[in-house]
Amino acid sequence: MHRDTYLKMTLDELLRACTLKGFQGSGPGGQHRNKTNTGVLLGLRDFNLEIKSCEGRSAHENKVHALHRMQMALALQVRETPANPEMPFPGSNGHLQPSNPLFPLFVAHVFDIMATKNGDTKAAAAAFNLTPSALVKILRQDKACATKLQGNRKQNGQKALKL
Repeated sequence: MHRDTYLKMTLDELLRACTLKGFQGSGPGGQHRNKTNTGVLLGLRDFNLEIKSCEGRSAHENKVHALHRMQMALALQVRETPANPEMPFPGSNGHLQPSNPLFPLFVAHVFDIMATKNGDTKAAAAAFNLTPSALVKILRQDKACATKLQGNRKQNGQKALKL
């Protein structure tokens, strides 16, 4: 399956596509934490990804955290050739929150375009009819996106952005 297929899945569908293991995690929860497998390890074999989450007090809470991280890992680490150079922007008025279910898919397409254009944010912004500064503002809302963006710029010999 293609990366975008996984990114368009609901969290329940993505959970069924992943392998799931529980483990005893450290952190908040006291005695309950030390006796139960509240930590979650998600795996997605198609892309050789493994995501851990153990910051919550319950396995359900950690599953949700791990699923969101899996979506972002797919978006940031798996590159595909962009099918359409111009795509509809999933947000409104140049804004898109990381809590939006379409955020990981948007991020994936942005980094796909940038990968074909030597890390150029202008080309990626133009594909979504955004200004480069609006695109950077959206990406810097998520720490992993901001880190990946800075890494891409450094790799392509561009100046680091002020984030």
